[in-house]
Amino acid sequence: MKATVVERRAELLRLYTGLPWKTALARVEAAAPGSLLIPEPDADQLVLEARVMAALAWRQITTLHPWGITYVDPRPDRLLIRFEPDVVARRAEATQALDLAKALLPRADEYGEITGVPGARAHVEDGKVVLRLLGTTASVTLLGLDPDEWRRAVETQDRVMGSWGMTLCHQTRPDRRHAAERPYRRSGSRGAAASDWLTSGLLRRVGVVCSLGVPLAVTGWLNSRARDGGDRWIIDPTFAEGYGPVGHRRLAALLSAPGWGLPVTVVDERCTCHLPPGYTDQCTTTVASPRPEQPGALEVRTIHRRGDRLRRIQQDHPALYAAQKELAHAVPASVDRWLESVSGSSKADRGSRPS
Repeated sequence: MKATVVERRAELLRLYTGLPWKTALARVEAAAPGSLLIPEPDADQLVLEARVMAALAWRQITTLHPWGITYVDPRPDRLLIRFEPDVVARRAEATQALDLAKALLPRADEYGEITGVPGARAHVEDGKVVLRLLGTTASVTLLGLDPDEWRRAVETQDRVMGSWGMTLCHQTRPDRRHAAERPYRRSGSRGAAASDWLTSGLLRRVGVVCSLGVPLAVTGWLNSRARDGGDRWIIDPTFAEGYGPVGHRRLAALLSAPGWGLPVTVVDERCTCHLPPGYTDQCTTTVASPRPEQPGALEVRTIHRRGDRLRRIQQDHPALYAAQKELAHAVPASVDRWLESVSGSSKADRGSRPS
């Protein structure tokens, strides 16, 4: 148990972002008392982060951490994402760099539909891969990638995509937007969705997924329009040896906690933890903002592997499961007490902090 307010705030920052303990502690010690440790991004930064999260939502490679992200380091004007090293069990042709180059760099098909992040351009700066949004100061730094490996991955993916007839926007127009990217720039268009605040906010708090237990896999996708006109996002974290209903209700509480989470409340919950293993392993919680100016919803389908299903995973992939088990984060009792103290807080209470 952390003894001081500073240590407890650092523990929360680590829980939300996945930052290493010493880094989280140093960040809290350097921050003004009561300040937001997960700051809101500016408008352009929010759009870039939302598009990056959408591109990463369904990774095409095996990862240990959710979406392959070890931690995020959110700032008002930028975001740093640390990606995990390549997993030993992964195929040689399916590396982190190759998959990220394919997912993030913008390419257009013959109908003008974009894959990747429209308007984004990647650069190697001071030995780091940085993704920038044209015409803005917004950036996402991709930590954990070797610059030379990244360059080779871009060349490889460009060659493959070019052979498929794709237009390489980032190569054709490196300093300005390609014609296919321009529709994604206008307000209210495909590139500036009304619920980008929700997608960006999830990326800035990606560490909370590990609070469910042993993370086995997680994917996400855009399902449909929510009733309020925003996007309805779905994520399905699959985990093992977790906390049952305490786990997914804690996750919902963390996502909506004043001063740390998002301006959302739980609008629906279906819990099946009381049913025998194998009947169904999924519990569903939906959160949304009560504010009309923040449309959209996030549906979290927590899948709890138990009984025979879990034993098969442990037997078929023992080394992978052992590595995943190391990532489970024990949630301190002080966090649960804090969540209980702030539950039901009003908008005016959003600056609350654990004591």
